[in-house]
Amino acid sequence: MRTRSVKDPATTDGSLVLLGFGAAVAALAGGGLWAGIHLGTDQPAPDNPIAIAKRLFRGDLVWQTGSTIVVVLSALVLLAAAVGALVLLGRYRSKKTRVDDKARHLGRGRDIESLSEKGCRRKAADLAIELTPTQVPGVQVGRHLLSKQMLRGSYEDLHCDIWGPRTGKSSSRVIPAILDAPGGVITTSNKRDVVDATRLWRSVRLLDRVTGEPVKAAAVDWSTYGDSKAVPAKGMVSVESLERRPVWVFDPQQVADEQPSWWWNPLTWVTDEVKAADLAEHFASGDDGVEAKKDPFFDPEGQDLLAGLILAAAVAGRPITDVYTWATQEKNKEPVEILRGTADGRYRLQADGLAAQYNQTEKQRSGVFTTAKKMIRSLKLSAVHPWIRASGPGDTRPHFDPRAFVAEGGTMYSLSREGNGSAGPLVTALTVAIIDAAEQLATTSPKGRLPVPLLAPLDEVANVVRWAKLPGLYSHYGSRGIIIMAVLQSWSQGVNVWGTEGMRKLWSAANVRVYGGGVAIDDGEFLRNMSTAIGDHWEISGSVSTSDHGRSVSRSRTKQRTFTEAELEALPRGRAIVRSSGNTPVLVRTVPWWEGPNQAAVVASIRVHDPEADRTLAGAVTLVGNVDLTREGAA
Repeated sequence: MRTRSVKDPATTDGSLVLLGFGAAVAALAGGGLWAGIHLGTDQPAPDNPIAIAKRLFRGDLVWQTGSTIVVVLSALVLLAAAVGALVLLGRYRSKKTRVDDKARHLGRGRDIESLSEKGCRRKAADLAIELTPTQVPGVQVGRHLLSKQMLRGSYEDLHCDIWGPRTGKSSSRVIPAILDAPGGVITTSNKRDVVDATRLWRSVRLLDRVTGEPVKAAAVDWSTYGDSKAVPAKGMVSVESLERRPVWVFDPQQVADEQPSWWWNPLTWVTDEVKAADLAEHFASGDDGVEAKKDPFFDPEGQDLLAGLILAAAVAGRPITDVYTWATQEKNKEPVEILRGTADGRYRLQADGLAAQYNQTEKQRSGVFTTAKKMIRSLKLSAVHPWIRASGPGDTRPHFDPRAFVAEGGTMYSLSREGNGSAGPLVTALTVAIIDAAEQLATTSPKGRLPVPLLAPLDEVANVVRWAKLPGLYSHYGSRGIIIMAVLQSWSQGVNVWGTEGMRKLWSAANVRVYGGGVAIDDGEFLRNMSTAIGDHWEISGSVSTSDHGRSVSRSRTKQRTFTEAELEALPRGRAIVRSSGNTPVLVRTVPWWEGPNQAAVVASIRVHDPEADRTLAGAVTLVGNVDLTREGAA
């Protein structure tokens, strides 16, 4: 229950307003008389405006032309001031939304101390995370409506966001998080916007090669990117003079038109039968999710068969595409022979289990193999092959190493679309491989956590990264310095992937939970629970009545729901509600990248990488501060 004070409507009626208006008019009239006589003439006059009026009435003072000029000029000055005040008030009100007044009933001050800049920096010091003066101490959440301070999640907090379509989650959450990340980044999406907006920024290390000192984004002349002949403006550093850092784009479905300049064999992550089962699970949950209706016999058997085939391919050093070939050959027992042929016999039981599946009745075997083949159908797509296997002995493309990637603090953009031909299982496998490598590095690091956090904004996580075990592992990663942001479009999306209990577990495990609007009341229990969690506040209502016996005032205190479900459904764009561990819920103004300090770097990146840069920038904002984002202004 919110107990903050509220205005009593019974303390104000029309007579008080009229009295105040009359007092203001009297003050202006008196001030005009005083100024007109004292500044417009040289007549000796008293300071009291009432005395001046009496003398003017008696003729002891004369109202001259100079007095009229002074009064007119004073009136014009006051009028200009009033117009200016009204303009400022109009601008202030134009920036307010219908829900902004509710902020006074929610968190402020000590209620949200851990989300403040000071609190996050203190947490970073406690975790022994070394930050340069140009690095922020946490992941941007939004600006507090009352104090105007930027709120952040610390580099120990995990996030779960629910934003409806076209509510600004990429521009206000994902892109700023990537721009602020102090170390490595692994991010997923089903669109190219995040890649285009942040790729340039992430491709350079902001350290001056000459001095070795950190360079602020504002000190970089981003227009020199890609043009070695360009001369940076005075006092600015050329992008070409900054140290490069690795950027990888996994794009087997050509979401961003990226060419396969590197490749990664998912089987290099499979080091034992447990990892083989995990990879099979990624393929099994890649299309349907937990809530989908499954056959109680064929689905588990098909996944188990797939795990055995994956393990055999990994042991033999075969490409992962051979797994699909084996799944189409019900009588080819080569995988069984591979597992039985290991020198130490460690996979003898796995070989026996795989052999039993080959020896089933023809009808059962056919059903199991068909189920396994369906799970890995993405492996038969020719567009996927260059990304997951070498083209031959002469292939000079680098092979991706997750361990080296984490150590170098690089950037991975992993892209996939939903539907037929989705590479979602491979995106999931790559994401898990990187996070697994980060966890292994954290285990051998001081305090069991990464010295520099790895940020993982998993945009469209329910569509692209169907990681079945994520809810159970979520809370563990924060203590390892692996900061995961699971971003969904609705509660039901998460239920489809992880089931009702899994989604609740994921939501509860997140330290920072952000709702950015755009979710319908029909979407299950989410808005109802959100409304309950935000809570109620007290409102004082009053009435005034007059009678022959005088004026009477009656007051009553009633409890009001701060945000109803309908108000949450209609939450205006640019506002978000944040619930975080140990803090009172808070209403924030979201801050898109074009209002942030890295604006110029994003504009330059979009200009270089986005084939429809003008349209993208025009759709974001035309003018930000003094920087024109149109082609003419950015040239």
